[in-house]
Amino acid sequence: MASVRCKLARYLEDLEDVDFKKFKMHLEDYPSQKGCTSLPRGQTEKADHVDLATLMIDFNGEEKAWAMAKWIFAAINRRDLYEKAKRDEPEWGEWKEDNNANVSVISQEESLEEEWMGLLGYLSRISICKKKKDYCKKYRKYVRSRFQCIKDRNARLGESVNLNKRFTRLRLIKEHRSQQEREHELLAIGRTSAKMQDGPVSSMNLELLFDPEDRHSEPVHTVVFQGAAGIGKTILARKIMLDWASGELYQDKFDYLFYIHCREVSLGMQRSLGDLIASCCPGPNPPIGKIVSKPSRILFLMDGFDELQGAFDEHTEALCTNWQKVERGDILLSSLIRKRLLPEASLLITTRPVALEKLQHLLGRARHVEILGFSEVRKKEYFFKYFSDEQQAREAFRLIQENEILFTMCFIPLVCWIVCTGLKQQMDSGKSLARTSKTTTAVYIFFLSSLLQSQGGNQEHHNSATLWGLCSLAADGIWNQKILFEECDLRNHGLQKADVSAFLRMNLFQKEVDCEKFYSFIHMTFQEFFAAMYYLLEEENQGEMRSMQQSSLKLPNRDVTVLLENYGKFEKGYLIFVVRFLFGLINQERTSYLEKKLSCKISQKIRLELLKWIEAKAEAKMLQIEPSQLELFYCLYEMQEEDFVQRAMGYFPKIEIKLSTRMDHVVSSFCIENCRHVESLSLRLLHNSSKEEEEEEEEEEKEEEVQHSDVNDCVLSDPHVAYSQRLGQCCLSHQCCFNISSVLSNNQKLVELDLSHNALGDFGIRLLCVGLRHLFCNLKKLWLVSCCLTSVCCDDLASVLSTNHSLTRLYLGENALGDSGVGILCEKAKNPQCNLQKLGLVNSGITSGGCLALCSVLSTNQNLTHLYLRGNALGDVGLKLLCKGLLHAHCKLQVLELDNCSLTSHCCWGLSTLLTSNQSLRKLSLGNNDLGDLGVMLLCEVLKQQGCLLKSLKLCGMYFNYDTKRALETLQEEKPELTIVFEPVR
Repeated sequence: MASVRCKLARYLEDLEDVDFKKFKMHLEDYPSQKGCTSLPRGQTEKADHVDLATLMIDFNGEEKAWAMAKWIFAAINRRDLYEKAKRDEPEWGEWKEDNNANVSVISQEESLEEEWMGLLGYLSRISICKKKKDYCKKYRKYVRSRFQCIKDRNARLGESVNLNKRFTRLRLIKEHRSQQEREHELLAIGRTSAKMQDGPVSSMNLELLFDPEDRHSEPVHTVVFQGAAGIGKTILARKIMLDWASGELYQDKFDYLFYIHCREVSLGMQRSLGDLIASCCPGPNPPIGKIVSKPSRILFLMDGFDELQGAFDEHTEALCTNWQKVERGDILLSSLIRKRLLPEASLLITTRPVALEKLQHLLGRARHVEILGFSEVRKKEYFFKYFSDEQQAREAFRLIQENEILFTMCFIPLVCWIVCTGLKQQMDSGKSLARTSKTTTAVYIFFLSSLLQSQGGNQEHHNSATLWGLCSLAADGIWNQKILFEECDLRNHGLQKADVSAFLRMNLFQKEVDCEKFYSFIHMTFQEFFAAMYYLLEEENQGEMRSMQQSSLKLPNRDVTVLLENYGKFEKGYLIFVVRFLFGLINQERTSYLEKKLSCKISQKIRLELLKWIEAKAEAKMLQIEPSQLELFYCLYEMQEEDFVQRAMGYFPKIEIKLSTRMDHVVSSFCIENCRHVESLSLRLLHNSSKEEEEEEEEEEKEEEVQHSDVNDCVLSDPHVAYSQRLGQCCLSHQCCFNISSVLSNNQKLVELDLSHNALGDFGIRLLCVGLRHLFCNLKKLWLVSCCLTSVCCDDLASVLSTNHSLTRLYLGENALGDSGVGILCEKAKNPQCNLQKLGLVNSGITSGGCLALCSVLSTNQNLTHLYLRGNALGDVGLKLLCKGLLHAHCKLQVLELDNCSLTSHCCWGLSTLLTSNQSLRKLSLGNNDLGDLGVMLLCEVLKQQGCLLKSLKLCGMYFNYDTKRALETLQEEKPELTIVFEPVR
C-alpha cells in the first residue's frame, strides 16, 4: 500500500499551477477552529508537491493532514479530488487497532513451546520482509539516480538536464487513428496535427493506464504507446520510471519496473530473462528468484519495439517459457509479449506506428494509447522551461508563433527542442531573431552552423569532409527510402568512426545504446535538409569523392533535374521538404553565411535550373496534381529572395490556389506581393483558420471563391473584381493602411477585410477609417483582432459606426480597449442607423465599469444579435448590468459568450431571470467560470421550463460533482432540443 504522504503528493500533482497556488494559500489561512495548525508561508512558498505533503503531515499528523486536503479541495472547487480523497481515505481507527494488535504476539493460553515457535516464525517473516524491502529501496534509489537526468543531444561531456524540470506533459488518447494517418511522415503530421488536437478526443491519465474500463472488466496487463518519431515516447518512458522510483506512480501496483531498450536487447548476446533483469539492477547478485516469484508485481517497459530486430513469425513452440533459459533477445521479448514467459507480468510497449501491424499479431488483449505530442498550451510551457530567462522565452515563443509551419511542427517535442536550441544560440550571440525564425531553412542553418563551425587549420578540411559525407549519406537514404544506417554505410560515405563519435556529441545523429553499428539522423527533416545540401556543395573534396567511387558505392545522381522530375512521386513525399530546403539554401545571404561559418563552397549554378523548373510547372495545365501552385509558392517563400521570386512569379499569369491555413495566407501573400503582371487570380478560401472562432458562419459560406485581376503590389484597386481580402498575420504595419484605405474607398465589391494579428496600431486604424467612412465603401465584415490597439483608436472606429451603414460585423478582440474605449464605441453603436449585428470584444480589458455602456447598446440597438465578451473580468456586478439591457424589450441578442469572465454562483439568479424572460437568446456560453454546483443546479431547474427558449448552453472547463452532472444529463434527455456541452477538465 502507498503511504499517506505518497497519496497526498499524487493528489497535489493533479492540481494545475493556479489551483496549487490556491491550495497553498488555503493552507496558510486554514481555520484554527478545525483543530489543525496552519502552515507558515515561508515554508510552503517554494515547496513542490512532495514537500508540501510532507509539511502537512509533519505539522498535523497523517489524519489531520488528510482532512485538511479534503477541505481545501472542496474550497478551491476541485470536486473530483475531494471525492477521490474521500473515497480513498484510510480507516484511521482500524489502522490503530491493527498496530496495537501487533504488539500482542501471543495469547496466555498458548504453551511456552508454541509461544517460541510463533515468535520465531514472526521474526523470520519480518526478516524476509525487511530484506525484500531493503532491496526494493536500493533498487528504487538506483533507478532514481539513473533516470533523474537526461542529456540534451548537443550536450558536452558531463552536461545534463533535470528530467522533472524539462519534462512537459504530453497529450495521450485512447482512440485509434486511421492507417493513413499513422503512416504519415513529418510533413503530413505537421499539416494535420492542429486539426487532430482540436477534435473531441478523450485524454488518458498515466495513473489509470492499467485500470479496467469499468467495474465489470478485467485489469489491463499490456499497454502500447504509439507515436511518430520524436513525439516523446522515450522521454515519457523515462519519466514513468522516475516517477515510480520517486513514489509518485504505481505504488500499489508494481514492486519493480524494468526499462528495456528493444534494439539493445535484440542486437546483444544471447541471455536469459534473469540475466536481462540482472542487467537492470545495481550491484552483483540481485535476488532474481524472489523478484520473478511475484510476476504480477512486475512491469516491463519495452522502449522502441519498432527498432527490434528479428523474426516474429516463429511458431509458439519456439518461444521461451523458462526465465532461466538462454535465448536470443528477440525470442525473449516475443515470449514476454505473447504471455508465454511470466504471463502474469505487465507490459508497457512504445513503438512507432509503422510497426503496429507487426506488434498486433503478437498481442492478446491490450490497451492502445496514442501520443499526440504537445498541445498548444504545452508548447508554450516547453519554451518557458527550456529558456531560463522569461523574457527570452516570451520573445522566442512569439516569433515561432508567426511561422505556422515551424509552430505546428513544434507539437513534436524533438522539433520543439531543435527550434529552441537554434533560437537560444542566436540570442546568446546577440543577433536578431527577426529573420532567423522566418523560414524552416533559416532555423536549421543557424542550428547546423553552431555545431559544425570551422575552427581553422586541419579542422576546417575535416569539417568539410564530414559535411560532404553526411550529405551523401542523407541523399542515398532518401532515394532508397532508408533512415537506419550501419557502420559500413558510414565508412562508404567517408565518415570514420572517430568522426561520428565527435559528431554524435553535437547531436545531429542519434547513436543507439551500446550498439555502434546502427545510426540515424535525429529527425527525418534533418536528413531531408542534408539531402538538399548534397545538390549544392561544390566537389572540392576530390579525395573523398574518389574514395567513395573506389568503394563501389553508387552515389545518387547529383543532377538537380533528376530530383525535380521525381518531385512528388514518392509515396511518403520524402522529396517535398528536400526541394523546399533546396530553394531555401540557394538564398545568397544564407549561402554566404554557410560558406563563412562552415568553410564550404555552395554552388549557385542550379538557380537557373530551378527557375526553368518553375516556368515549366507554371505553364503546366495539371498543377492541381503535383506539385500544386501553392506548393511552388512555399518553395519560393522558403527562399526569401525578392528578385528571384519576382522573376519566378512572372511565369504565373493565372493563379488558382486554395487557402486553408494562416501560413497558406502568409506564403501566398508574399508571392503575390512580388507579382507584377497577373491577369487572373482565383483564391478559394477554406474557413478553418483560428480567426473564424468568433463567427458562426452559415453553411454556404464554408467555402467561397474569390476572383479578381490586375494585382499590383498585393493591393487590389479594380472596382469590379474583389469580394474579400484576408491579410491576417502578414507582418503588416500602419504604413500599408493608406493603400488599404484607398482600396476601401474605390472598391465597392470588397465586402470582407481581415487584418488580424498585424501591428497596425492606433495610427494605422486612423488611416484605415478614412476609407471606411467613404461613401463608396461597402465593407460588411471587418476583423482587427490583435492589432496592438488601445482606447485611442475608438473615436475613429466610433465615427465609422455612425457613418458606414454597410458594416454588420466587427471583431476587435485581443486589443487593450478597456472600459473607456468600449464606452466610446457604445455611444455610437446606440445610434438607430448603426447596423452592427455581430460585435467581438474578446479579451479586451473590459471590467464591470464598461458594462453600463454595453447595457445601453443592448437596450437600444435592435440589430445586434451576437456579442462575444470572453476573457473579460466582468464579474457578477458586470453581468447584473448586462442583464438589465438583455431584459429590455428592444434587445434582440441571440448569441452571448461570457467564458472566463470571473463569474460566480451569485450571478446565477440573474441568469435564471434572463433565461425565462428573454425571448431572443438562443446560445449562451459560460465556460471557465466558478459557477459552482449550486449555481448550475439552479440553471438546470430554470432551463426545464417551457418558457425558456435557449438552444445551446456551454459549460466547458468546470468541475461538477456527480449530482450536478446527472442533473445536466437528465435535462438533456428531457429537453433534446437543448444542446448542453460540459467537459470537466481532468
